[in-house]
Amino acid sequence: MGGRRHRVQLFLFLAALAVPCVVLIGLGVRIVKDNRGLRTLERRRHAAEQTAGKLLEALESIASTEIRTDLEPGQRYRHSEVAFIGWVEEDGLALPWEPERDRAAGESRRLFSLPGFAAAIHACDQAKSGHASLSSLNACYERASAAAEHPAQAAYARWLWANDLSEAGRTRQAEDLFSSLLGVDPEITDEGVPLRLLAAQWLARTETQRRAAAASAEAAIAARPWLPLMAAYVANNIAEQLARGAKTADETAAAQNLGKRAAAHSRLLLQADELQNDFPRILPLLRSRPGHRWAGYGEDLWLVGTAGNGGPAAPVFVVRGQDVLQKLAIPGALRLAGAEDPQGERLGESLPGLKVVLADDRLEAARDFQRSVLYFALLLVMAATAFGAYLLWRDLRREMRLSELRAQFVSSVSHELKTPLTAIRMFAETLQMGRCADPDTQAEYLGTIVNESERLSRLVDGVLQFSKAEQGKRTYRFRPMQAADAVTAAARAMEYPLSQHGFRLRIDLQDGLPPISGDRDAVEQAVLNLLSNAMKYSGDARDVELALAGENGEVTVRVTDHGIGIAPEEQSRIFEKFYRAPSPENQLIPGAGLGLALVAQIVKAHGGRVEVESAPGKGSAFSLHFPAL
Repeated sequence: MGGRRHRVQLFLFLAALAVPCVVLIGLGVRIVKDNRGLRTLERRRHAAEQTAGKLLEALESIASTEIRTDLEPGQRYRHSEVAFIGWVEEDGLALPWEPERDRAAGESRRLFSLPGFAAAIHACDQAKSGHASLSSLNACYERASAAAEHPAQAAYARWLWANDLSEAGRTRQAEDLFSSLLGVDPEITDEGVPLRLLAAQWLARTETQRRAAAASAEAAIAARPWLPLMAAYVANNIAEQLARGAKTADETAAAQNLGKRAAAHSRLLLQADELQNDFPRILPLLRSRPGHRWAGYGEDLWLVGTAGNGGPAAPVFVVRGQDVLQKLAIPGALRLAGAEDPQGERLGESLPGLKVVLADDRLEAARDFQRSVLYFALLLVMAATAFGAYLLWRDLRREMRLSELRAQFVSSVSHELKTPLTAIRMFAETLQMGRCADPDTQAEYLGTIVNESERLSRLVDGVLQFSKAEQGKRTYRFRPMQAADAVTAAARAMEYPLSQHGFRLRIDLQDGLPPISGDRDAVEQAVLNLLSNAMKYSGDARDVELALAGENGEVTVRVTDHGIGIAPEEQSRIFEKFYRAPSPENQLIPGAGLGLALVAQIVKAHGGRVEVESAPGKGSAFSLHFPAL
């Protein structure tokens, strides 16, 4: 009944605190949202306008300095943010790396087709198709090299001869020729693929030239901002071969770096092909108003713009939007986003379909001081409520537990008092009525009365001593003493009860032990409690050992029984007041739950400690450790 009342009180307390907290949180959130709505909108709009202005200024600067629609051999764009520059062709987009528009590829084709060199290469092709010997082919390619008027022609002749040697199984000679091509100009190409990249692809399979091939491929890729599709495929193939043959961490890192570069070129080419297909739809948007307009496109978010009104042959600038934004380092601007992105603020008509995601979209809670303070206050209120509820619940649980233990204690003490009183009354009445005339029997009855009286006195004294200890009123008379005296007295006091129940008490007292500083009566009481417990909880066993020994500067009293034992999870609680292990065997054994609590108090007051070793069904051993003088 009391537990139910406590639970109802706890529920009412929580309800009384929770309802105001919920209302306060709701009102606080509503107030914060209402107060910051206009400020947030204005702040975002201003940041978006600032970002749009700086972004347009940067894009106009790029467009004015990168007016070229093609690169001379060996050139790169002035701005690293530029992905590529094409041009308008019949309302479509012309890409700079298409074979017919790649200046480097066109120059290589022109040099290779010059009459004298072309005739020499043609003669080598005829000799090869006629199954000429390798020596004849070697002589033919030497004549072709002699006819070369440009380094590109000589490199091309070595490339063709190296391939023929490889097909003929002359790998050592082929490797030497391929190695000589690793340092040629990356603008020397075969159908748009640099010869040094093709040579690196063959050498990436070898053991000796793997590092050189990786370095040459890196240089070839870095020479221009883009590669033709076939060249990107060759670079990716080289990276895969290097990764398969890597034996060191450096080789693995080189392969991974090359693979990333090749993948970046491949992504650029694939997205550029998509842009080329969609360009007829984008071009009217760029022409819709005077001045430059920039449209967003693709997963990597390119900014696409044209010069002038986007007429025929007008340059088409393709710029990496996020790179431009990072270079500008606009405060609060995190990234650019397309129109389909749920986050961000629109950047205006000059940048149609583009948004900027601002720092406020992600960090607004950290930057809004008022909201943070309010939420912190609400959190404190909720934490205080939860903590108060926890304290109340803990106190209620402790109170209910103490109430149960007290009730159990009263019941147990009543039973403990009733048993000796019943025995005393029964034997006293028998003697009073003169029903026992035998002197020996009378002496036995009187002995029982005396022992039961002593038992009753010990029980009452134990309760009183525990009460004094709980109130801090118990005093000890510490003086040097021999622990053996207290142990012997306790054994003598328990001799009759033990013998009455058929117990055998084995005593082992070590001689020559140092004295301890203690209260003899208290130490004797602690040993009596342990012996009494051993007798109660021995079950069917009838052997109890009492030992006294000294080691490591301590004097140890050890009481061992072979009874029902104590479960491991209960051993940490058996020294609590009123606590009794809730096992079926314990329910049948009388007790108040104070004996071990009193033992623990006495030993602690003597500066010692009490230990227990026990297992269910195997008995228990309690050790009292007192510091020796």
